[in-house]
Amino acid sequence: MGVQEGSGGRLSELFDASPEFEAHTSMSAELALLLGLAALLASPFSVMFALSAGLAALAFCSALVGLASTSRRDITGGLLAPLGLLFSLVALTVLGLRYLGVDTAFGDALMPRLLAGLEFLNSLLPIP
Repeated sequence: MGVQEGSGGRLSELFDASPEFEAHTSMSAELALLLGLAALLASPFSVMFALSAGLAALAFCSALVGLASTSRRDITGGLLAPLGLLFSLVALTVLGLRYLGVDTAFGDALMPRLLAGLEFLNSLLPIP
C-alpha cells in the first residue's frame, strides 16, 4: 500500500486546478465604514454639526454602492457596508432629533475634560 511514483504528479495536478479566485475588499464598503464611524463620533458635538451631516450623507451613499458591489463573488466587505450604513443612519437620527428640538449635544459637556486630557498629553511631549 505504498505511494506510487505517478501519484505525486496527479496530486499536484489536483492542487494546481483548485477553484481559488482572487478577491479584494470593496473600497466603497471601507469608505462607508470609516465615514459612518466619523459621522457617528462627531454627531454629539454641536460644533461639528455640519461636518457630521456631510460625513453621514457621504457614508450613506458609499454604503449603498458598497452593498451593491459586495454582492459580486470576487469582492469582499459584506459586513463593512451594512455597518457603515447603520452608523450613518444613527448619526443622521441624532442630528434629526436636534432639528426637532431634542438636545442631543451631550458631547459639549465632555469638552472641558477632553481639552484637559489633551493638554496633559501635550505636557508629556518634549517641547522642541
